[in-house]
Amino acid sequence: MAEWVVTVMSADRVGIVAAVSGALARLGGSITNLSQTVLRGYFTIILTVSLPPEVSPDDIRAAVSAAGAEGEFEVGVKPYQLRASSSACATGAERFILTARGQDRPGVIYRISSYLATRGVNIEDFYAYSTGDGQFVMILEVAIPKEWDLSQIQLDIEDHGREVGFVAHLQHENIFRATNELDAVARPRQRVQDKEVAKN
Repeated sequence: MAEWVVTVMSADRVGIVAAVSGALARLGGSITNLSQTVLRGYFTIILTVSLPPEVSPDDIRAAVSAAGAEGEFEVGVKPYQLRASSSACATGAERFILTARGQDRPGVIYRISSYLATRGVNIEDFYAYSTGDGQFVMILEVAIPKEWDLSQIQLDIEDHGREVGFVAHLQHENIFRATNELDAVARPRQRVQDKEVAKN
């Protein structure tokens, strides 16, 4: 079997997950990993799928595209290549939840993410949204290398937040999960995914 990475984007509607997974199943495929969300009315999905070796990228693209209306799905296909994992377990890092909230303005995501990159901190999950009243909320799951001084990282993040008018907090994922209602705070994207999978 050959493994592929498949991405699909389209305007959201009921039945897209069923359409995409059905097309891959008819090619003899087995989906091994999947992440899907809906963002402001647009559906996106990325998945890995194992398929018989005779199935080509063009076959995959054509089958998935044909599962929607003409021109509905934007489909990407590329071979899956096993890479060294950047996860906390593989790198000896620990996972933390970074939350930030403040006045919506250009450059906020860049400011926070560029600081994390300079420290070798990998963003493993990221959800951000505007509240509609001028506020912007970010919730990130990050993997911080164990060699870093966590108290200094916390101070640096708080300083970067204040410079752009944001209140930022960093908590170890175990503490965050123990002290917050995950369904309401930590995983808003997962709630959206669950709802969309259920209706599809």
